[in-house]
Amino acid sequence: MPLRVKVANLNRKRGIGLSGVKKAAILVLKSFGIPRAEIGITFVTDRKIKALNKKYLKRDCPTDVISFLLDGGRASKNKTLIGDIYISSDRAFGNALRFGLSLRKELLLYTIHGALHLVGFDDKGRRARARMQRLEKKFLESV
Repeated sequence: MPLRVKVANLNRKRGIGLSGVKKAAILVLKSFGIPRAEIGITFVTDRKIKALNKKYLKRDCPTDVISFLLDGGRASKNKTLIGDIYISSDRAFGNALRFGLSLRKELLLYTIHGALHLVGFDDKGRRARARMQRLEKKFLESV
């Protein structure tokens, strides 16, 4: 099984262009030697991502992106990485305006961020966050 990425937009109030999202996720996976993966990337509302955040991460607030590694561990030669990335396109729209970026760029950034979580990176702590931001910038320039 190759790298499979399925993308869906469940946020009916945000018509968004999804070009490049799949490519960005695959770029991250390939860069870290992931041979096989099944990833779902779903764009949702702030309300939906807040519910996911509360239910699974015990945080009662909306966020920009949440990743779930579903197979219990990292991919290897004989194992497929299975995961989901949920992105709030409401949050992306607001942050794109706030930071003067295009919505497309903000969505790609969140996609890259979520994919980095799936391959094993975290952003807890100053050093880890700085490392993730460097990687996000590198991949964003490559997409």
